Amino acid sequence: MSVPLTSVACVALSPASRFLQQLAQHFAHKVDVEQTKTATRVTLSYGYFELSTDGEDTLVMRTFADTDEHRKRLEHVAAAHLERFAFRDPPVIVWSEVG
Repeated sequence: MSVPLTSVACVALSPASRFLQQLAQHFAHKVDVEQTKTATRVTLSYGYFELSTDGEDTLVMRTFADTDEHRKRLEHVAAAHLERFAFRDPPVIVWSEVG
């Protein structure tokens, strides 16, 4: 992949770490997932997205893709799964392109 097209969404929800863990465990059943103490990388065939927390109340999602179409697909996949896990208090997810 050349210089990736990147987007980010900072999502207010609590506890953010619980949602990060749920998403990581869910995706690990189907695709490659790499976890460190501070972040999780979910790799799909058309790019990847990273999940991390900023404090206890913010989940940060970043996408990395080689085309705009793939970036939008990653945004959709990450957001749709988070919305499913956070259905009791639906989060507001706003993506911003980076760089």
